[in-house]
Amino acid sequence: MGKRVNIADKETVDKIYNALVPDEIYGFIEHMDVLAPGQRIEYTGANKDYSPLTVNKETGEASYNSWADFPWLKANKPYMVHSDGTPDYKLNENDYALKEDGSASDVSNANYDGGAFAWAMKIYKQEYTVGSDRIVNFSITKRDGYEPIGFIDASNQELEGVWIPMFYGSILGAESTPKMASLASFQPTYNNTTDQQKTAITNFSSRAAFFGGAIVETLIDLMILFAKTTDLQGAYGNGNCHGYDASQAPTYGVKPNAVIGGGQFYGTSDGMHLNKIFHSIVLGSYQQWMRDPYVVCVNGKVKVSKNYNYDLAGAAYKDAGITHGKINDTAHYGPVYAHKFRTVGGFGALPIAPYMGSTALGGCDGMWVNTEITAVALRFGYCNTGLSAGPRALALSNAAAYARWSVGAAILLLPPVGVAA
Repeated sequence: MGKRVNIADKETVDKIYNALVPDEIYGFIEHMDVLAPGQRIEYTGANKDYSPLTVNKETGEASYNSWADFPWLKANKPYMVHSDGTPDYKLNENDYALKEDGSASDVSNANYDGGAFAWAMKIYKQEYTVGSDRIVNFSITKRDGYEPIGFIDASNQELEGVWIPMFYGSILGAESTPKMASLASFQPTYNNTTDQQKTAITNFSSRAAFFGGAIVETLIDLMILFAKTTDLQGAYGNGNCHGYDASQAPTYGVKPNAVIGGGQFYGTSDGMHLNKIFHSIVLGSYQQWMRDPYVVCVNGKVKVSKNYNYDLAGAAYKDAGITHGKINDTAHYGPVYAHKFRTVGGFGALPIAPYMGSTALGGCDGMWVNTEITAVALRFGYCNTGLSAGPRALALSNAAAYARWSVGAAILLLPPVGVAA
C-alpha cells in the first residue's frame, strides 16, 4: 500500500520536515524583451550555476544534470490513487503496467475505483515583474512572500500536493452516469461540452477538478526552471503535435492512452508520438486541447479562478488585469505568439500583447482569442497545431458549449487536507 501521511500537528511536522530539506531559493528571470528562448532565461538563487535538464530526442531519455537531487523532482512519482485522493500504491517508474514490486498494476483496469496519477508535491512560489523582467522564485519551505500556488482547494484549504493526470481523460461507464478516468488503454474523450466534462469529472470524485488553472501555471514555470528555456517543445519533445490523419476519423490521429516507458520524462522530435513530462502524457503529447474552465475571457477581459471554483461566466473569478483587443479590426484571431506575460497574483503568468514571438521566439507557443464571446480556455494544442502547440499554448476563442474531436479534458485530483504521498 502507498504511504498515507495524515498531518495532525502541522507546525510540528513543518519543523521536522524543514530540517530535512534544503532551505534555499531556486529561481529564474525571464527577460521578456529577449526573444531567443535559450537566452531569455537567467538562473538565479541556489541554481545560479546549474546545468539544465535535457531530453535526448533519439532515445527519449532525460539527463537531469544539476537537478538530479532536487526534492520536487524526486517526489514526483507515479501512483494508483483512490478516487478520494488517497494513494493506493506506487507504480514502476519505467513500466506503469507493473506495481513497484513487479506484480501487475491496475493502470488499465476500468473497474478500479480511482486512477493513475503522478504526485506533484507542494512547492512555494514567488512571482513578480520588474520592467520587462519576470522574476520567479521557488522554495521547498514556507517563507514570507511565497504562496502555494495551485495547491489551494475550492474551500481555500492548503494541500500537501496534488495528483496530476498521467493520462488523458476517458469517459467510461453508463451513458446515464458517465465517469471520467485517468487510465491507460482507453481513447481520450471527445465531442463533449464543458458541462458534460464537468459532470463526468464530478462523477469520478468530489475531490476531482479539471486539470487546469493555477497548478498548470506552476508546472509550466517548473518546466522553464529545469530546462532554462521557453522553447519547451524543443526542451522536452514535440509529442503528437503533427499527428493529424484525416483517414483516422472520428479521432483524426488522437492516439489512445498508452503506457510510455522512459521514467519521468520521455521526448521525441518527429511530432508523431506520445511523450510525457512529470510522468504525464497530458503535459507532453499535445494531441488534444485540454479544457481549462478556470480561465475565461469575457469579451476580451481575462478572469481566473485561483482555487478550482467552477463558474463558466467568470463572475466569481479574479480579474487578471488583461484585456485582449481586436487585431486588424478582427475579433477572432490567432495564432499569435506572445513574448510578454503578465503576472496574476496567486495564479501565474498569462500572455499579453504585443505579440512579437513565433514558434521559435519569445514564449514559443500560440494563442487564439475571440473578443466577442465568453470563451473558456483550452490549453496545450492538438495533433494538427504543430509547433504552435506547447505547454503555454492557450486558446481563448471558444465558448463552453464547443464540442469537437480535438477537445478533451483531464482530471486533477485533490487529496484530502493533510494527506501526502
